[in-house]
Amino acid sequence: MVNVNEVRVGFIGCGRVAENHFEAIRKCENVRLIAVSDINEELAMKRAQQWGVVVCSPYEIYKRNDIDAIFVLTPFHTHFFYTFHALKEGKHVLVEKPVSMDPEEISQMAKVAQQVGRICMPGHSYIYLRELRRFKEIISSGSLGEPFTMFSSEIYYMPEELIEKYNGPLQEVLWHHIYLMIAYMGLPSKVCAVKGCFRKDKIPTGDEHLMVVAEFESGALAHIYLSWATEDETSDPWTFKIKVLCQKGGLHFSRKDIVKFTPNRENEYPLYQEMFDEEVDYFINQCIRKGKKPLSDLYDAYYTSWIINKIKEAVEEERVLRIDIKEIGELTF
Repeated sequence: MVNVNEVRVGFIGCGRVAENHFEAIRKCENVRLIAVSDINEELAMKRAQQWGVVVCSPYEIYKRNDIDAIFVLTPFHTHFFYTFHALKEGKHVLVEKPVSMDPEEISQMAKVAQQVGRICMPGHSYIYLRELRRFKEIISSGSLGEPFTMFSSEIYYMPEELIEKYNGPLQEVLWHHIYLMIAYMGLPSKVCAVKGCFRKDKIPTGDEHLMVVAEFESGALAHIYLSWATEDETSDPWTFKIKVLCQKGGLHFSRKDIVKFTPNRENEYPLYQEMFDEEVDYFINQCIRKGKKPLSDLYDAYYTSWIINKIKEAVEEERVLRIDIKEIGELTF
């Protein structure tokens, strides 16, 4: 029997993150994966056979009448191209982070989405975890008073067989922490940052680990530390941790708060997959089917991109940079 409420999806990009999104779709109600595409045709065929779907070119996915939404899961420098064309063909879009390192491209995505009346949701997956959604709700309610300090970290060893496929944590990882910082603390007034590197021959960007400090007009501070250099297996691991201290209390989250033992007694941490599950469910059943706005939208992506560019500048120039909201400019969407 055909489910008339079903949202039909196509993937552009079949890499590692596509596996997380497929698992999320498998668990989600009212959605079905129809087709996949990847520049690596062999990988696309492999995924299609695993998942029982068809392989198409991106152009064919845009044009298919049996596809309502497209997940753009490609390297970030291609996001604008695929997202722009998917929206132009009347598809809803979930675009992975980082949405774009160029704020103007994000502005253009938002303009097109508005023109065609479609959802374009940035892949700000952590904000959809129930625990981190609650952070936002509690801070916004004012019940803990004004936020004074935010600490966040993401620490794990990136193997050398994978490290060359990515662009360093400043571009690949920092995005999550900046949109969360905006959600909980607002926009900063100053940023400074330093980077370090041990495997200089493997990481040409020189940011194997990175430390960012942000100051806010209220006097609040945020501290972010990211590392691909080592694991944290201490008694209080900072693998992915967020702490917000407020005037009347505080909040704490760790991705290792829930642990599951596998049959061979290795640890699994289900909150990582759960953030994809919650994100996809919200996109399908709240945004597309009910018309709700994303919890973190293209405005947040625009500001995130702009701030990360300032942080890159601060790293290269080795100085503190002031962020003038007027300098960001009037958003044109």
